[in-house]
Amino acid sequence: MDNKLLKSFIMLAQSQSYRQAAEKLFITQPALTKQINVLEHELDLSLFERDNHGAKLSEEGEMLYQNALLLDEQINHFLCVAKKIRTGKTGHLNIGYTSSFLSIVPEIVNSFNSQYPNINIKLIEMSSMQQEQELLKGRIDLGFMRKPREDNLSSIPLGKDFLCIVTHPDIKNKKQTIDNLIDENNLILLSEISNPELHYIVSDYLKIRNFYKKPAEYLTNVYSVLALVGSRMGVTILPHSIISFLKSNFSCQALTGCQSEWPLGLAWNNKLDISLRTEFIKSVTENSHTESTEAQILKR
Repeated sequence: MDNKLLKSFIMLAQSQSYRQAAEKLFITQPALTKQINVLEHELDLSLFERDNHGAKLSEEGEMLYQNALLLDEQINHFLCVAKKIRTGKTGHLNIGYTSSFLSIVPEIVNSFNSQYPNINIKLIEMSSMQQEQELLKGRIDLGFMRKPREDNLSSIPLGKDFLCIVTHPDIKNKKQTIDNLIDENNLILLSEISNPELHYIVSDYLKIRNFYKKPAEYLTNVYSVLALVGSRMGVTILPHSIISFLKSNFSCQALTGCQSEWPLGLAWNNKLDISLRTEFIKSVTENSHTESTEAQILKR
């Protein structure tokens, strides 16, 4: 049944006048009469009692009126939801992120949700390598990660993260060089099991600095690592983003040289056309989160 017929039925029932109903529907009176006749023919019912004073609902029309109001409301809701889906204003997004984005992802998601409250976002923590594979398989829609290596993945830059040597303030006050801090103190690091990507980054850095043979104690929890550092049991190497997120009182000195920093970005599979994803990327770009990310992550 044409939705226009339903609206004409409701308007005539409320107005009880063909002239008034036609004016409110912005159609001519003959057009309204034709629509009511078509509806009555489709239903095989007489919906109105007509006289010189206008039209009022028949007994059959009275029985259908409340159902017509409910159906009209449901159709309007259906069309509204369909429009939101078409324009990317409802649905869900699966988004991956690495620990480098702990301090900024909530801000980005909250800003997006304020614009699109009907879009449900599921955040999944995973390494950049995992995100690349999940993006290619279509299991996640977007990824906050290191700049992707895959040609099929597109990205926008969101600053950089970098390694820091983290020490107890008393140790840092001795004004030792970074190499001396690493060489003369116990090295306490996150294990490969807890964070494979960070483990490889730190290992590569130490190898380049000729510390790859230095013994290290590996723990699975960053809080355990910092607890030992806070007890003057050694020093650790962590990304600046993690230290910034934890807002710790440790001394933190940026490392320099090869493998000490890496570019970050928001990545997606450009072979998949997802309207919701486009809206999210647009929101990130328009709200200048790139600048806030630079300020929070890249600052040395």
